[in-house]
Amino acid sequence: MQWLPKIIAVLIVIDGIVVLFRPDLLKKYCQLFSEGATIYIAAIIKALIGAGFLFGVSEKCHLQSVIIAFGILAIVGAVFIIAAPQKARAITGWLANKNTTTLRLLAIIYLLIGALLVYSS
Repeated sequence: MQWLPKIIAVLIVIDGIVVLFRPDLLKKYCQLFSEGATIYIAAIIKALIGAGFLFGVSEKCHLQSVIIAFGILAIVGAVFIIAAPQKARAITGWLANKNTTTLRLLAIIYLLIGALLVYSS
């Protein structure tokens, strides 16, 4: 399963590119996740990403500690969403109200993190 972190990292880069060119899609999904029980879907996705990083890390990875750190952060993020869904909804609502320039800047940071993960895996 050493290919799993690489696939997840490439998907993160693709997601960053999509958000860079279409920040309105991020606003739409943030609005969707800030309402009702859909926030728990985000928690499941984060937990699966974290598990994919942790179970897929191998000695063939360039920077194993980076993959492990992001795996742990993703699982902690999923636990945060489950433990404090109102705060998680507030954060997604806050993100949905940001202007497109701010979202594009965040997408660039997201792309850089994705590139680091691609290199590390």
